[in-house]
Amino acid sequence: MIDLSLDDLLHSFLLDSFYESSISSSYIKRQYIEYSRGDQMPKYKKPLAFLFGAIAMISYLSIRYFPRTEDAQTVLSVQDESTHMQVYLKDHDHSLVPLSIPVSEEMNEEDKLQLMVSYMSGKQNIKGFLPLFTKECTVKKVMIANGKAVMDFDDSLKNYQKEDELRVLESLTWGATQFHDVEQLEIRLNGVKLSSMPNAQTPIPNVLNRGIGINHFETATSALHTSDSVTVYCAKKIEGQQFLIPRSKRVMHASDSIKEGVLQVISDVSASSELSQPLYQDDIKINNFQFSNGTLIVDINKNLLSSDKSVKEDLYDSLILSLSALSGVDKVQVKVDGVSVMPQQQESAVSVYDLSYNEIAF
Repeated sequence: MIDLSLDDLLHSFLLDSFYESSISSSYIKRQYIEYSRGDQMPKYKKPLAFLFGAIAMISYLSIRYFPRTEDAQTVLSVQDESTHMQVYLKDHDHSLVPLSIPVSEEMNEEDKLQLMVSYMSGKQNIKGFLPLFTKECTVKKVMIANGKAVMDFDDSLKNYQKEDELRVLESLTWGATQFHDVEQLEIRLNGVKLSSMPNAQTPIPNVLNRGIGINHFETATSALHTSDSVTVYCAKKIEGQQFLIPRSKRVMHASDSIKEGVLQVISDVSASSELSQPLYQDDIKINNFQFSNGTLIVDINKNLLSSDKSVKEDLYDSLILSLSALSGVDKVQVKVDGVSVMPQQQESAVSVYDLSYNEIAF
């Protein structure tokens, strides 16, 4: 058995506590240093040492078991779509994260898709995120016409792990369809259209679009041909920065798909998700909604507002992105009890294609 004196224990505890707590009082540190330099603590300083130790312990326990809640970060902005683009990379939990990167206004969409694949291949790295391809992947040709993007790869398309195959498919599809004139993607290998992915033979729908979903929840239905994909954006911190991450689930077909989609966005996030969901936490409810000519207007209750009547921007961001992911929606407007609300002087109806979020600064 190791025999430690009271002074030894106090010395060890104070050292650990000062490193793990946020106490920075120069007086406390000075007393501790004086004690450390001597072989034995003077009697009149022992009560002070116990006091400082108690304070350090309280601080340490409060940090470990009652962490401080940080203010929500704004991650959504409205910019012209020509100034940014999205790439979908993995985080360390293997979720796909859409990242907005700045691009030149002169860059055309074909070049942007080439750039997207270079990020997916790891030729350009972003801290905290992982490429989907294990080594370089090359797109021989990109064509965009009649609402479809065609990406023709050489054999380097196979440079990914089998377990990442669905992520590769989702990343390519969501990346290619981010542009206002691209509704679907066709993937080719050496000039031949693929009906399945090359490594694990994941089937590719004949019409490949965002209906395949992304980062799937446990599905609400196993009947793929009689179901729709609904995507909700949730908050997650990566490398100290807050990101909004899309997660999809499948729901049964409804006669009014927009209405069902809006209700699902507001009310439901799978319990199996490890991400926080601002809409669920704050009990957002729908008063009514309208959908016409691609513009969705949703009127919700006052839980979107803070006590000072300002918009809770984290909730607003999650709501706008989730509603904009519904099929057929081009613009979104949010009202609270009939009054339009827009943080950051945004227009009353926000264009889906001008939304920029999860921005990466270089």
